[in-house]
Amino acid sequence: MTSDGDDVRLIGGRYQLGNRLGRGGMGTVWRAYDQMLEREVAAKELNVASDDHEYHRRLRRALREARTVARVHHPHVVGVHDLVEHDGRLWIVMELIDGPNLARRIADDGPLTPGHTAAIGLQLLGALEAVHAAGALHRDVKPANVLLRRDGSAVLTDFGIAALEDDESLTSTGELLGSIGYMAPERLTAEEAGPPSDLWSLGATLSAVASGVAPFQRSTGAAALHAVTFADPDIPERVGSLRPVVEALLNKSPDQRPSSATVGAALRRLADGVEDPGPLPPAGTPGHFPEPPTDVVATPADVTDSPTLTATPAATAPHTLTGAPAPTAPHTRTGSPTLGGTPALDREPTVIDQTAGSPPPRPRGRGRARTWWWTAGAALAVAALATGLFFTFGPPSDNDGDAAQPPATSTSKVTVEAARGWQSATSTPVQKGDKVSVRYTSGTWTVDSAHLPLVGPAGHTAADDQSLRFAWQDCKVDSAVTFGALLGRFPGNPDNPHAVHRDWQFQATRAGTLQLRANDREGCLDDNKGAVTVTVQITH
Repeated sequence: MTSDGDDVRLIGGRYQLGNRLGRGGMGTVWRAYDQMLEREVAAKELNVASDDHEYHRRLRRALREARTVARVHHPHVVGVHDLVEHDGRLWIVMELIDGPNLARRIADDGPLTPGHTAAIGLQLLGALEAVHAAGALHRDVKPANVLLRRDGSAVLTDFGIAALEDDESLTSTGELLGSIGYMAPERLTAEEAGPPSDLWSLGATLSAVASGVAPFQRSTGAAALHAVTFADPDIPERVGSLRPVVEALLNKSPDQRPSSATVGAALRRLADGVEDPGPLPPAGTPGHFPEPPTDVVATPADVTDSPTLTATPAATAPHTLTGAPAPTAPHTRTGSPTLGGTPALDREPTVIDQTAGSPPPRPRGRGRARTWWWTAGAALAVAALATGLFFTFGPPSDNDGDAAQPPATSTSKVTVEAARGWQSATSTPVQKGDKVSVRYTSGTWTVDSAHLPLVGPAGHTAADDQSLRFAWQDCKVDSAVTFGALLGRFPGNPDNPHAVHRDWQFQATRAGTLQLRANDREGCLDDNKGAVTVTVQITH
């Protein structure tokens, strides 16, 4: 809108837009002035237009992005102030970080020392721990998504991919979001991604910040993809004492990467000037810090005690940006025209087409290959022996030996959480011919904790389901049943997924694992709450 004839754009009746700060795939960031609170803010105009035929689907994604960031309160995670709809577009009003991003800082002034990099790494690690405790992943940790305040402290930004990547429709298009050189190999090979994937990206970022060169930098996206999947990282000598941390984080196998507690202890020693941080064992190694439980909810005490560049005088002096020119670059995003030349730290394209050729699975090692061939040979030998016995003596007789044993039945109770995707319902695989029964026992859940009540395994009422009609295509796993209905699936069943409701029985036509979930797709689970308990009975 205009005011007194001047070309002044006012958003939400209070945010006066100024100059454009940056532009990315998810939207455009503007400097703005909050007239009510009389402060400068950053207003992110999301690319969600009302005339877009996918408007409702994209609107839901944008809301998830805002909610993801808003519920994380941490000094090194960008703060979200408001969510505004204006002229058919959605705006996220955020804390204004009036400084350059880390990629621009390195491009202008050169790499940081290992100790300074470790101090920045501690801040980013604390931010990631807060994000993970909130049940989200960042998925695009890289120097360009780290902004620097005027005191030199780091702020993790741009959670657009964190909100979008969980949506299964994205992977169906053959596209990958993110910068290839900073993406964990399991994400490129379509394997399960979790907090270790963000830690991998943190390792790549630390190496790039301390050396000026990304560890998997290549001239093309395809070459970078191949390097991340198969090649060893290029870690220059300049990385120095950070090398053990970087090497441990860049392990191709997520299970072999260290826990965040182990990484934090090593980075703290390096930031304090200790040259040898010691070995970094994989997460879960006996005698070392375990990973935090997945059901822990972040509290202010949990997420605000990460070290900052100004927290401890002993650590602050070597790691501040004193002597460097005051940062003047605006609050920018990757691809912003204000960046001038593209820094080498982010040269990889942010979107690639996998239809041109998907990467082959990661090599598993020659030792495993020999084990596989030995196992296959043994299996063939046993099969040959069994075949010979069959044709020589015929099938076993019902009258031979002892009488047939009665069927064996195992019963267990399983809790299915609303905020998770498919969850295994059996500790051991179901065998072919087994009779399986799933019966609701107790518990309630909801797929929209802010607006809809808790319900049982039959899911929400038809009226409540209609209130979420705009999200049916985007978020329902089974479009034929209501949101929140208990679903099950088993390999070989013709009606996967099956609406379990209160009871489900079937006979397995092949071996496999029974899985259960609420009827709400990945990428839509952040506002879910509650759990139901079922009794699973398997008769062998």
